[in-house]
Amino acid sequence: MDNKKKVTIITLISAILFCSMTIVASLSPLSEVGKNANQFNSLGMWLSIAMILFFYIVPLLMYRNGLEWVKYIMEVFDVLGLLTLISIMFSIAIFGVAKNMLPSLFSLLVICGMASIINIIWFFVALPTKKTNSSVGINN
Repeated sequence: MDNKKKVTIITLISAILFCSMTIVASLSPLSEVGKNANQFNSLGMWLSIAMILFFYIVPLLMYRNGLEWVKYIMEVFDVLGLLTLISIMFSIAIFGVAKNMLPSLFSLLVICGMASIINIIWFFVALPTKKTNSSVGINN
């Protein structure tokens, strides 16, 4: 499998997990916190999903169409997504412990963890290191 296919598959998995996180968060007790929280099947939830898909699919299509430099823009988005996921996981853990709701937020933590792992894998797939021959030959 060529590298563009691998990057495409990992990027789409990451997009699905990030959208799943938004949907699961709107189904969790977090949707009751604050007036700006996304409720399930609300316009805000669908706009959030549309924005997520836009930021995943547009650079991916540009990359698939031969613009190799877009991979570095995707890398910036990947770092931002990873920072977002990690901060959401910490926030959920603190909120869950403080409000005694951690078991009901467990699925959201799992999805965030899976998405974080996929985003880390993305770096290794999209930006492979060049292998060099490190052995030193001895001339006789």
